[in-house]
Amino acid sequence: MFIHNTPMPSDALKANILETTTAYTGFFELRRLTVVHDLFNGGTAGPLVREVLHRSDVAAALLYDPATDKVVLVEQYRAGAHVAAAAPWLIDIVAGRIEAGQTPLDTITREIFEESGLVPTSIQQIGTYLTAPHMSSEIVHLFCYGGCRKSCWTSWRGARGRGYSSSRIGPHRCT
Repeated sequence: MFIHNTPMPSDALKANILETTTAYTGFFELRRLTVVHDLFNGGTAGPLVREVLHRSDVAAALLYDPATDKVVLVEQYRAGAHVAAAAPWLIDIVAGRIEAGQTPLDTITREIFEESGLVPTSIQQIGTYLTAPHMSSEIVHLFCYGGCRKSCWTSWRGARGRGYSSSRIGPHRCT
């Protein structure tokens, strides 16, 4: 879900957090909220209790090799997939948590190097979106790096890179 700045019909509706408590703190925080919000039909819902996973924002990048028309993805272990009884090793784009004092650009520059060995020279921001707004406050700042070359399709620090034809992934291309 991309974050937008366009006026929407829902902009006139109100939503209020009445109370916030922290139910758990670890790799993420689990926050318990008591909320009330307007309904589209004119009524009000609440108070309702909702739980939200809260953690720092993330920077992510599509690594694109224009010479071969391939997008480089990394294969990494993911605990959530493991618990969901799916394959615990997922193919994903390069991404990492934004640490205190860092910008999204600082973070993705670091992550591209850590996960692919590349030192990116030209990065373009694509957009910003919420990963799972029904249960998480995590915001992803998405970038494209179009200077990737076949040399980055190798193993690096626990991740394995692979080149995938952009036609297998979808019609959108980074340049």
